[in-house]
Amino acid sequence: MAVGTRRPPKKKKVSSLPKARPKKVSANGRARRTGARWVYPFEDGNASMRDLLGGKGAGVAEMTRAGLPVPPGFTITTEACNAFYAAGRKFPAGMWEQTEAALRKVERKTGKRFGDAANPLLVSVRSGAKFSMPGMMDTVLNLGLNATTLEGLAKLTKDRRFALDAYRRFIQLFSKIVLGIDGQRFEDALDEVKRQRKAKS
Repeated sequence: MAVGTRRPPKKKKVSSLPKARPKKVSANGRARRTGARWVYPFEDGNASMRDLLGGKGAGVAEMTRAGLPVPPGFTITTEACNAFYAAGRKFPAGMWEQTEAALRKVERKTGKRFGDAANPLLVSVRSGAKFSMPGMMDTVLNLGLNATTLEGLAKLTKDRRFALDAYRRFIQLFSKIVLGIDGQRFEDALDEVKRQRKAKS
């Protein structure tokens, strides 16, 4: 699963990296050895790590190494996903802390803060797999928006309509993908409001 921002940073050089060595996970989802690595910033990966980072994660890692303008972000490994389900949908030891550390790194690179009312960091969460699966992988956009950060985004962009639409999109995606709510319920509600107000779009 790759997590990234939506604004690209300046280009930079990234040195060649060795291939990742998969870490063994016990039946209860805990790493068999301490210090298991579950999270990789984009600059720490490369194209050879598809098994560990998935196709998208390895792809953005390779583009980052090539100096292309890739927004800062990080990938939670496939091993972390396997350990999560093996442990009964519980995070493996250290994964949450590594995720928070990676997010702080993205904050430093962008100059934004996740959850900050004045200058909020928004991220996209994209699922991935080793092989390309068009139309099968889900994405949650604008993670980080809420009733408070919405106001900050509106002020930064000077476009409240844009901010509200971004928040609406996040609510729909999060509800459908994460909470399992039927997406058609939102479409029906929107259609009803548009009908009442005689809006075409």
